[in-house]
Amino acid sequence: MKTAALITGAALLLSGTAAAQTAPTGVQVWGGLGTDAYILPTVSLGLSADVVRQPQMTVAVRGGASLTLLPLPDATGPVPVYSAEVLLRGNEPGMNLYGGPSVGNIAGLAWVLGGVAGVQGPLGQGNWGYFGELKARYLLGAGEVVLLPGVNLGVTYRF
Repeated sequence: MKTAALITGAALLLSGTAAAQTAPTGVQVWGGLGTDAYILPTVSLGLSADVVRQPQMTVAVRGGASLTLLPLPDATGPVPVYSAEVLLRGNEPGMNLYGGPSVGNIAGLAWVLGGVAGVQGPLGQGNWGYFGELKARYLLGAGEVVLLPGVNLGVTYRF
């Protein structure tokens, strides 16, 4: 929860300087609602940064944290899930496809490995945008390998 507060605070502090910039820095805050493991409700917050920019494609890394209601005997409330992705996305004006591999950890209990794929686009002329993504991750370390599909919908803010 402290990580989410730090990311939100940084976004608010930096948003005052974002309007004065003429070109985006390649740093984005991602926030949204979704599902994990079929229908379990999830709230997520992430931060991404472009690491390679080419004329047709950008490679970015995204770190995120989410809270998911998991039906586990040891879980008395929302369970934190931490993730990292490498995202490849197009550079066309407007909506772009993106996707890449994902790794995560569920509250120190188990690892997830898989990928995400989605669409991202602007909301008007400013720095705000939207995203919609599908996740397909496998739960590892629970005695068996279990598929955990999910969906995220949300907004982005580009600095």
